[in-house]
Amino acid sequence: MKKILLLFFIFLLLGGGYIFAQNSTRISSASPVLTITSTDQKTIDNLKEKVANKVQELMKKNNKAIAGRVFEISDKNIKIKDNFNQNFEIKIDDSLTKFYKILGSSQKEIEKNNIKKNDYLIVSGVVNDKIVDANAIFLDQPFLVDSGKVIEIDKQNYILKIMSSDKTIYNLSIETSTKQQILNIKSLEIEKTGFSKIIIGDIIHFVCEIKGNEKENTYEAKKILIIPQEYFNL
Repeated sequence: MKKILLLFFIFLLLGGGYIFAQNSTRISSASPVLTITSTDQKTIDNLKEKVANKVQELMKKNNKAIAGRVFEISDKNIKIKDNFNQNFEIKIDDSLTKFYKILGSSQKEIEKNNIKKNDYLIVSGVVNDKIVDANAIFLDQPFLVDSGKVIEIDKQNYILKIMSSDKTIYNLSIETSTKQQILNIKSLEIEKTGFSKIIIGDIIHFVCEIKGNEKENTYEAKKILIIPQEYFNL
C-alpha cells in the first residue's frame, strides 16, 4: 500500500510538472502580435503621399527669388535691401546654402566670405514674410540699359546729360574704358567713335554698371551707341 501511495505521489509530481510546463509555454506564446493587412498598408501609403504632396506644394508656393544689395553681414545672416527699399533677412545654413558668382552666361561656386557690403545678390529660397531660408545665393552685377536724347554735354568732365522717353534724366560719365560706337547714317554700319563726335540732339543707347553708390542718377557708361540726329531727318 505504501508502495502504491509512493508511486501515486511521484506520478502527481511528474504530471503536475508536465502540466505546469505546458501552461508556462502557453502563457509565453500568447503575447499579442500586431498584424498589418494589405488594406491598412495601402491606407498608410496614401496618407504618406498626401503629406509629402502637401509639403511640396507649400515649398513650391513659398520658394521664390529676391534680389537686393547687402547692407549687413553676420555669420548666419545677410541683410539686403531690394529696389523697393524693403529689407530682407537671409538665413544661411552651412550644410545647405550654396554661393555662386555669375560670370556672363555661366556661374562658379564661391565661399561666403566673397560676399561684401553693397554687393548685389539674387537669393533663391523659402520666403516667410521678410525672412528667407536661402538655398542658393548668387553674386551678380546689375546693369542699367536705356536710351534717350542728349540735352547737355559737359566736355570738361566728359559727362552727357540724357533724357529718356519717360523724362528721366541720366548723367552718363564717359570713361576711357567706355566702348563708344556710332551709326554711320550713309552705310548704316556701326563704327567706333569718340566723345567729340557727340552733339546735342543725338540719341544715345547706353549700358551702365550699377554700383549702388550712385548720386543724382550719375552712372559710368560701359557701352554707348550714338544715333546721330541727322539720321531722323533722312
